[in-house]
Amino acid sequence: MSMPILRLAMLAGIALLPLSWVALPSYAGTEAWVTVAPPSEGFEVQMPWKPKRTVKETSTFLGSVDDVSYRVERGDQTFVATWVDLPGVATLFLSDAALLENIRESFLEKGNGKEKSYQDIVRDGRNGKRLEFAMHKSSARREARAEFFLIDGRMLSFTGIVNEGEPMDDVERFLGTIKLHAED
Repeated sequence: MSMPILRLAMLAGIALLPLSWVALPSYAGTEAWVTVAPPSEGFEVQMPWKPKRTVKETSTFLGSVDDVSYRVERGDQTFVATWVDLPGVATLFLSDAALLENIRESFLEKGNGKEKSYQDIVRDGRNGKRLEFAMHKSSARREARAEFFLIDGRMLSFTGIVNEGEPMDDVERFLGTIKLHAED
């Protein structure tokens, strides 16, 4: 570069740096998402990264149940798809509305949450609920959106969590990919 061009650029306040020195934004949200469609589990959803599958036995006053989860966490984002086959006695004595209300209460209790909104939804012809809530566990302040459904005695829930005040775009993308179907 000749000196006159460099002087003009400096006088004009233009920084002439090699391109490799310039920090370009990373578009982490543009990579391909992973489709999670486990056979015979009743759902399909996309997650931003490959999830870890866990099975945890949980004791309830109605008996033991297996809590099956697909979870990914990275940075300030968490995405979880969970299903539980409810004990038959639960579906005999409690209405779907009562069971869905119990699920809402559980979300709020476990996350030390404050409800922002709770509404009826329909996805793939199935009735469910959508819960938006703030979580205040320890010093972390987080925001969550969850959708949950009861299908033939199976509770399915899908939850996205970010730090309070962060954009919810990836959470909405995650929830928007939910597909529900009858067990194979």
